[in-house]
Amino acid sequence: MIIMKSRILLLMLLTIVFASCEEQLTKTPDFISEGVVFEDENLTEAYLANVYSDMLFIDVGGEAQNNMGMIPAAGAEHINFANWQTPNTTYSRSYTAASGAGPLDYWGYNSIRDINYLLENIGSSKSLDDSYILQKMNEARFLRAYAYFQMVIRFGGVPLITKVQSVDDPESELYPSRATEEEIYNFIVTELDEIIATMPDQKTGAAGRADKYTALALLSRASLYAASIGNFSTVQADGLVGISSGSTQDFYQKSYNASKEIIESGMFSLYEKHEDKMVNFSQLFLDEGNDEVIFAEVFEPIVKGHSLDNIATPAGFAATWNSNFPVLYDFVELFDFVDGRKGTDISRDDLIASNSWEIEDFFGKRDPRFRASVFYPESTWQGGLVYFHSSTIYTNDEGERVSATSGTFDRNGEVWPASCHPRNVRNTALLLRKKLDETNLEPLSGRSGQDFYVFRYAETLLNYAEAAFYLGKTGEALVALNELRERAGMPTLAEATEANIRQERQVELAFESQRFWDLIRWRIAPQYLDNVRTKGLVFNYDLDNDKYVITLKNAEGVSRVFGPERYYLPISLGRIADNPNLKQNPGY
Repeated sequence: MIIMKSRILLLMLLTIVFASCEEQLTKTPDFISEGVVFEDENLTEAYLANVYSDMLFIDVGGEAQNNMGMIPAAGAEHINFANWQTPNTTYSRSYTAASGAGPLDYWGYNSIRDINYLLENIGSSKSLDDSYILQKMNEARFLRAYAYFQMVIRFGGVPLITKVQSVDDPESELYPSRATEEEIYNFIVTELDEIIATMPDQKTGAAGRADKYTALALLSRASLYAASIGNFSTVQADGLVGISSGSTQDFYQKSYNASKEIIESGMFSLYEKHEDKMVNFSQLFLDEGNDEVIFAEVFEPIVKGHSLDNIATPAGFAATWNSNFPVLYDFVELFDFVDGRKGTDISRDDLIASNSWEIEDFFGKRDPRFRASVFYPESTWQGGLVYFHSSTIYTNDEGERVSATSGTFDRNGEVWPASCHPRNVRNTALLLRKKLDETNLEPLSGRSGQDFYVFRYAETLLNYAEAAFYLGKTGEALVALNELRERAGMPTLAEATEANIRQERQVELAFESQRFWDLIRWRIAPQYLDNVRTKGLVFNYDLDNDKYVITLKNAEGVSRVFGPERYYLPISLGRIADNPNLKQNPGY
């Protein structure tokens, strides 16, 4: 934490000195002279901290920072409370060449230009020693690879710029064409391979500074994405999108090797400090700096805080906004039960007014990762219960079964509200719990400090299992999957299959901004995101029987749309006007 706080203070100091960066690729950055910046470690650290802060690790923009839910909303894990909030437009809007990529956009050339500038100038320093210069260059190259990764998963091939542009450069360099998607992935892999070879065996990732294992984690993820695209899609537009099938196995091998190196390093392990499986999974995201964290974006309340607790805590507690991320029942069905039942064994046809359910069986016996990640009726929180029922059904003094929506009842000596706060049931009657800090009893805006885990060891095991499976190493894949399931308290699997590898990934990494991109790289997004009317639940509590009547409702006003063109986002006409050598993606 001290490292991050010092970095932020340095950044604040340097921001006073630096002029603002220009938007266009063709502009020369108006920076303080390299003769000053790269002769002083503090200024160099502040310069690089500025690049870190511009990276898209987690989007904390939007109204009250609700863009933290952007990618989960796009991937139909949860939505946002109201349709006017930006994340909900990721699936409701039409993507066109005129409108561009909208809220999912990322065009990281400002950061890439800053990185290229550092790489071209830091080596001329007369004050910094060679080992320090190499360390900073490696960090910068990692960040550049990460920026290109964020663009390639959105657009496919993009312009590959590895030097600072000058107004005197030829037009071919000032207005670069798009590289192919495969060329971008190859660039990412090559960059990471080269810097890994010269990075020491030190762990700084949990403190927010890229290290060897951070680079390996990106290599593991990016290679797996490339392999999937080669495996499940075709090349289009002269290679601007798509990867040749002949490269697939090489990319799977790259991912497998990188994952295996992390595993065999002994530097990381699954978090297992608490015997209770639900508590353990909850605390994983609050016990910062633990040995599962490979790389994190570090947050500190006030200095660099966020508002997750304020906007996500259920209504009825101290948060001033609250209940902002309603979880979709479609996603809940992925979570199986500890007794071996599938999440889909509860038929939707049985969710009718004539049936009633024990809430402990319906939700409480599901995967502990579900209970640690989702608020459902009677979840305990900060010494109280979270309510999601719309009414209470009971037998009145005349012996009639009636329903109440106001007032309170006595439930075995407990004061029971006839209905919950309306914000809790507006959309799905389920809410995001994962990463929330129960000890934050006054969750004000900007006062939360949970780090965002960009890479964690659990993902490494999942990457390893998936790559191993497609390389024919199914036994190794099974061992990795079961290591995760044993940590979670779930029955072990008898075999590794494509289906259970994908399900385990979605469950383990729920709400961590992964599912949307996974559905895309597996080329199965339309199954979950096209012509799908996602569902929420309605709970009515039966006081006489201590059960709930559970029925379905539509969670979203319209069906989702995900046509085949959406595997890649459109490049806006404005960008094409600025650079006429940019070709548009297919379908736009």
